[in-house]
Amino acid sequence: MSVPGQMGLHENTKITASTERRLEQLAALAFAAADVLFEVDRAFRIRNIGGSIQKLTGHSARTVRNMSLFDMLVPADRIFLKRVVEAFDQGKSVKRTAVRFLRGESETTVAMLGMTIMPGSIGERLVTATILDRGFAPSSTEDGFLDRASFLNMARHMISAGEGTAQFNLVMLALPLMMNSAAMRGTALGQTFLAEIESILRFNSENGAVTRLGNGAYAYFQKAEDDPNLIAQKISEATQAMLTHPCIQKLPLDTLLMEYSEIETALNYALEMFADEKTRQEMTFENLPDCLAAANSRDRGMVTSCRNIIRDETFFQVLQPILTLKTGIIQHYEVLTRFAEGVARGIANTGDFIQIAEQIGMINTFDLLNCVKTIRLLQQLPNGIRLALNVSGRSVQSAEFASQIMNLLDSAEMKVTPSRLLIEITETRGITNFEGATALLQWLVKRGHRICLDDFGAGAMSFEYLRRFPVDFVKIDGHFFRNAMTSGRDRILIRAIARCSFELGCRTVAEMIETEVDAALAKELGVECGQGWLFGKPVTADQLLASAGRVASMQGASAREEIAVSRTTSLPHQRAVAEQPSSSSPTLAKPEIVRKKIT
Repeated sequence: MSVPGQMGLHENTKITASTERRLEQLAALAFAAADVLFEVDRAFRIRNIGGSIQKLTGHSARTVRNMSLFDMLVPADRIFLKRVVEAFDQGKSVKRTAVRFLRGESETTVAMLGMTIMPGSIGERLVTATILDRGFAPSSTEDGFLDRASFLNMARHMISAGEGTAQFNLVMLALPLMMNSAAMRGTALGQTFLAEIESILRFNSENGAVTRLGNGAYAYFQKAEDDPNLIAQKISEATQAMLTHPCIQKLPLDTLLMEYSEIETALNYALEMFADEKTRQEMTFENLPDCLAAANSRDRGMVTSCRNIIRDETFFQVLQPILTLKTGIIQHYEVLTRFAEGVARGIANTGDFIQIAEQIGMINTFDLLNCVKTIRLLQQLPNGIRLALNVSGRSVQSAEFASQIMNLLDSAEMKVTPSRLLIEITETRGITNFEGATALLQWLVKRGHRICLDDFGAGAMSFEYLRRFPVDFVKIDGHFFRNAMTSGRDRILIRAIARCSFELGCRTVAEMIETEVDAALAKELGVECGQGWLFGKPVTADQLLASAGRVASMQGASAREEIAVSRTTSLPHQRAVAEQPSSSSPTLAKPEIVRKKIT
């Protein structure tokens, strides 16, 4: 007969041996202070799970067991994690690694990953995930990159850590033009290569801080002693013959005796200069004080240029078509402002010009001048052609502007059929005087003009404008729409906007449609109209007049196709009229590319 004490000791020994591995895992989890611990095999299939998996993914442990950990991440982060694992397997230290776990069709959860070798096994790993509060999430965009404000805030922390000395560099990198082309971005191969490049940038940047600058350019942070050319070399190796050496500029974060507002101005200037392909090669700055001096000089010059452009009326207009995606029939043209070469003197684009005009109090004058030019242009064009005039949110809420534009539109000299002139509200400055703005817009609608909301989804007040104003067209911000190519969340939001607009009797317009893939996505999401280079680049009035007969026939068909009933007519009847096919309605003939050099 065995001794009870001995039997108990023997059983405890067996239990300890069988649970030793699990205790090590639990100890690792406790040590890491993580929310979830994954035990994964060599192929990263999940064998065991501990912790709050429901909180992380919305699924139970049983559901995700035997799934690949990679499949639980958003697509953009899978290539990134692949690089992290490769570096880990080579014995390299893994920096702060934030990834986004899928949580249903549209939600994501940001978590910080940790990784260690599974005790007593070969090739297996323990992966911890610590859920980050959204207020501390390292990225504010769906693809894992920082927006400009978050990126500058990260710079503030790095500068504070350096205490005035340059412990970090701002590095700016631009891809060759071939990789940045719309045709390349529209292919599966091109998207794969871009994802590979972006994962390299995220993995090698300090704290994973990377921001997009546009035109195939990015900015990120590196320690001062690191060589940015090593990242360029990694990109060239990863893309092989597909890519030549990227263009790189670095700027030490040496901020001695500078206020943070000055630092922010200098950084913004450097990022804007590098984002522009024309000015990128001209950058000769070696430090932030040089950038600040150049920014201040540029600002003074731009204010002078802006005043001169408005005073001398040295701007001209180009027209870009907006068409119905289902039929290819042109709805109207948007009037875009351009400047002759040499006139702008430092003003990079129309957006910058408008912001300066608002800051110096001349936006009302510019909008009125633009309105006069547009009406005179309409008087020259065939009656079937309609033009959308951009008007600043600051002008719309101004009592002075309201009085002036009412007098202008009622004058005999400016007589034009009201339905041919659409008013497109731009949200460069948020509207605060809703009563004044609403009164003006209601007057315009009663007169027969149609109202468009520009860049819907880009500003904080978009839905408030839709709720308060009498709107006919809702134009979805181009960058918002482009993000929907890879973001399930943005696709759901755009589909909801399209449906909401439909219910309110508004038509939606998607901007920046450059490929057939873009157009197909817009139709899939319920967007009715499109604008972009796929359908035509902006043309001058002379070019449009040259083909006036053909365009007039298109617009005549468009007028029959469009909703030509009052706002009191029922929405179902309006849609029935709009969707009736017309055998005489031709598809869009793409206008020629503008050959006149503009800035």
